[in-house]
Amino acid sequence: STMRFVLKADVGAIKIKIPYPNAGSYTVFANGEEKPYTPWNKDLGRHGELTRTQGCGENRYVGVENFLEFYLTPGCEIKVVPRDSIMVSVRLDWTLEEFYAADGVDSFTDRMAAVLGVHASQIKVVAVYQGSVIVEYFVETLPDDEDPEKTLSEVQLKFYDAVVSDSLDLGAPIIDAMANNRVVKTN
Repeated sequence: STMRFVLKADVGAIKIKIPYPNAGSYTVFANGEEKPYTPWNKDLGRHGELTRTQGCGENRYVGVENFLEFYLTPGCEIKVVPRDSIMVSVRLDWTLEEFYAADGVDSFTDRMAAVLGVHASQIKVVAVYQGSVIVEYFVETLPDDEDPEKTLSEVQLKFYDAVVSDSLDLGAPIIDAMANNRVVKTN
């Protein structure tokens, strides 16, 4: 269900942080305009801290810790809309340095989208961290999808097939992977 926030004040601004009990995908709108997450920060392995320079609606979702935070200014309405999505993670036999040297999140997103048959905008990476390299991301349905559950179960099956058949080229061997809390391993 959608949440709405307004700041009834003449001056000032506020950063709002919403912790979630489990992983989910959310889109933030400021006065009806969709706002992307802050730019990726490879040192943090997540989207960068809010700078407060991008105005109302500047936001990020942080995986693993599962929180959304955004910046709210007077005269601005924020809508937080949950998205139909599945949570996926892969563990790659790589170092973080190798992952980022190979174009990191951008390359990963493009490769994953190609394999799953979805648009790159539907892949939202929310955490990259050591343990070899673990990448956590959501695959979202498009807003106009008439049967999101069917779409996501097809995506999940494509993902399993690609991992098991070892046809998922992410630049490094996959050690194991998980989709919707179900572990899948390569042969």
